[in-house]
Amino acid sequence: MEQRRRTQTAGWYHKTQRSLHGGLPLDPHADTHRDRFLLGIDAYANASLRRVLEGRKDVFDVSLAAYRVFFPESVKVSREVTLSLYDRLSTALTVAQVTGVQTLCSHYAARLTPLPSPDASRQSNTRLTQITQYARQLASQPTLITRHGLQQLLEVGLSVADIVTFTQIIGFVSYQARVITGISALAGRPVAVIPAFPAVDDAPAENFPPPSSAWVSHLPPVQMTEATPLQLDILDQSHPDARLLPYYLLLAHDAAALREQSGIVNGILYAEAGLKDSQRELAALVVSRINGCGESANTHAEDFLQLTADRLTVNRLWLGVPDAMAVDNTDNQQQQRLIIRLVATLTRSPERFGPQDLQPLLAEGFSIAEILDVILATALTGWTNRLMQTLGSTDTPTLQ
Repeated sequence: MEQRRRTQTAGWYHKTQRSLHGGLPLDPHADTHRDRFLLGIDAYANASLRRVLEGRKDVFDVSLAAYRVFFPESVKVSREVTLSLYDRLSTALTVAQVTGVQTLCSHYAARLTPLPSPDASRQSNTRLTQITQYARQLASQPTLITRHGLQQLLEVGLSVADIVTFTQIIGFVSYQARVITGISALAGRPVAVIPAFPAVDDAPAENFPPPSSAWVSHLPPVQMTEATPLQLDILDQSHPDARLLPYYLLLAHDAAALREQSGIVNGILYAEAGLKDSQRELAALVVSRINGCGESANTHAEDFLQLTADRLTVNRLWLGVPDAMAVDNTDNQQQQRLIIRLVATLTRSPERFGPQDLQPLLAEGFSIAEILDVILATALTGWTNRLMQTLGSTDTPTLQ
């Protein structure tokens, strides 16, 4: 179970999701926001930021749709869908606590509090403990997730479809936390925080060996001969080759989640009439390098190189983020370094990210829209990294 927080930090702890000061969530309005994705943070935007946010309304709308898929008002459980609403919200709160973003903790605690707890049997306690521990680890240290962890989820009764949904939820709340933190910083408001988990070291360079195989699912993907019309339709919407790729075939176990996630990916990484952008690709590359997601890092490195031919930055990132921060004299390298610093802070420690982290980019001439795009790409890549690192593996190529 989650360790208790000290009283002076408002006392969030996982067992009851309530404050140590009493029976109510810290924020009595935590579950009254009309937009349960942004949780009201956009209300603090000035006119300039409001216009920029309006320009990305498509992304926020589909993100809200994803929230509703993961956390509906009720969930009907069955033999194949055993992940209850309590399980989903408990997982979301665990991830929120890892990020240290109190707004998120208050919201998911407020939604969880009225729900009846699982029964007190040993089997139920073991299941909830395993779910909580796995969510905490994936949210904080994705490089430590192994096949053994997946096997333990199967052993406590989660189906393959459950595990796909469960992993999507962990990635989504990690994404939501960083979007809220980033927009708060753009609005000049550091988010309210609770003590988060300590930042972990970046993945070592040896996590990126030479290529030998493609990404392979650890769990049985959807078989095309057994796919429903809805699954086939969403696969076709997600990627031109989705019917041939194990990654998409596995995610199709939760077709509704895949539909919304694909919409977010397309809205963030392929904005501006489907064109890729070097700043977004650099952000995605840095996040993947920190998290140790080799296949994702290699894909974004290739796209970044096609757009910039900046092999120096890619080679330094392969060695490590500190190496990529080495001083160069060119204006272009200075801009790349500022992006890397912002992305690294938001990825490692979202609770420490604030307006001060944006000032170097603003002083360099970055627009609010450019910075928001970097923030969104950073948040999204953390989500997709967790899916790839949990649900499958590959001998990943180097970034050289």
